[in-house]
Amino acid sequence: MDHKQTIAMLTWINQVDPRVMLNEANVDVWAYAMTNTAPDVAKQAVLEHYKANESIAASPGAISKRAANIKNSREAKTNALEALPPIKHPNSWRSRNPAEWDRLFEEGQEQRRAELMARGLL
Repeated sequence: MDHKQTIAMLTWINQVDPRVMLNEANVDVWAYAMTNTAPDVAKQAVLEHYKANESIAASPGAISKRAANIKNSREAKTNALEALPPIKHPNSWRSRNPAEWDRLFEEGQEQRRAELMARGLL
């Protein structure tokens, strides 16, 4: 967040909680704490803070930590949704011996067919 975004956020917080003052020193401290935080993440962190701790005033450190947790959970969710393609083992028996694989597969099918015919199921 830049300086202007920090002022806007502090104005918004001050309207909810007058204990968080909007003055130059407070803006500098909050701007420093929220340097690497996106405004939407900061806003979500403030909302979650007041949802969990209505009687405790928001502080730059608490909101910064909560924002980092929100950012990490969003990244983890995004990474979890990106599925990796299955990895084929380069030394698998099937890829090294395709003719033998096909022969054994056919042989297994013939045996299964014979067993089902012997039972009268085919």
